[in-house]
Amino acid sequence: MNAPRQGLFASLLIVSFALHTFLLVLATTHQLNANRASQGQLMTTQLVTDSLSELEPANTVSLALLAERYATHPSVASIRILDANNQVLATGGLTKTRQGEVFVREAVQNEKKVGSIEVTLIQSSIGEILRTQWLAILLSLLIHALLWAAYRAIARPSRTEYLARINNESRLKHEIQSLTQALEQEQHNAAVAIAKAQNTVKAKVKEVKPVVLDDHCVALNIQFYDPKQLIDSVNKTVSVPYFNLCQIFLNKTTELCIQHYKLNSSDITTVRKFDEHGATLSMAAETPNAVQCLVMISTVFQLLSDVLYKRYRAEKRFVLQTRSAISSHVAAMQLTPVQAAERLVHQLTAKESAIHLPQLLLKEISDRYQLVSLPNPTNVLTRHAFMMNGMDSEVAELAQSFRTEILKAKQSKAS
Repeated sequence: MNAPRQGLFASLLIVSFALHTFLLVLATTHQLNANRASQGQLMTTQLVTDSLSELEPANTVSLALLAERYATHPSVASIRILDANNQVLATGGLTKTRQGEVFVREAVQNEKKVGSIEVTLIQSSIGEILRTQWLAILLSLLIHALLWAAYRAIARPSRTEYLARINNESRLKHEIQSLTQALEQEQHNAAVAIAKAQNTVKAKVKEVKPVVLDDHCVALNIQFYDPKQLIDSVNKTVSVPYFNLCQIFLNKTTELCIQHYKLNSSDITTVRKFDEHGATLSMAAETPNAVQCLVMISTVFQLLSDVLYKRYRAEKRFVLQTRSAISSHVAAMQLTPVQAAERLVHQLTAKESAIHLPQLLLKEISDRYQLVSLPNPTNVLTRHAFMMNGMDSEVAELAQSFRTEILKAKQSKAS
């Protein structure tokens, strides 16, 4: 049970330690420069005063002894005493080749220059500064190490949190595995049924009547959110089973919602089953609770799609997020309900839902769902459409119970 983002916190501590060391060296360098300037001015002034009587006339022996006496100071690199013509009279210093800061002062007697003094003070290097500040750097390193240990102890998740996270991940993984097994089983059953039908000698061919829709209905359109056009690049052997699984989710969701709102299966029409363009359902507008039923189908399917998306993403499998829209006809744009729903859904991003209905039908859901206007409307459809931004607790609990029931049914069927 490691603390979250340990690597990032360790990087921040390393940067903090490096910055602290840099500022410590910078402050020490500034302090040494100030002390050296003060010491150099004071030493040259004192040396001029002591050597003034020996410069005129020049007493090289006394000046050499004087220079050696001042050169015993550990910060002095070298000392030179020169006459008025800049001729060297005496030198001193143990580290004459050491670079440093040079301080020069002229020796003046009776307003006449009789000589000059040059004192070179040692300028400490970065290595010498680090050696003098080793204790402070070591303490800084210790403090940062204690911060690292404290973070690991404080930010580490508790056993309860860790177990809850592991259980949640295991539950999601088990649910998706169960759904995948159920899909494979249904595909197998479908293949068996097709084989039996083909072996029937006297099969009855039923005429399939096309779906006839009018403007007096409400359509639900569910589409994939695919900004990177992944569907076009995926093989059919991967995409078709995924579409079939989405259709299974939609069928189970529709069954539960129809039962809850006391409707018949004939009240809802499947205009298009799931493919790369999504799926479409429709219901007659005069059907009682038609709008509430379609909205609940959209809500529950979005919850199931979110579970599938998280699990498949974790397993690096092909999956897409979904979006949905419900619409009636738009007379001003000559759009049927199906066309209006398909066009409205293109205004949405992942996990979003929108609705376009007349005021009479909006009243059925306005007290249960939070509706907000679509941003940046461009036409009559988007100007009168609303996004579903939330729902009350009763509807949310109902949607969650449907989601759980579908997942458990799939799990038990797979078992």
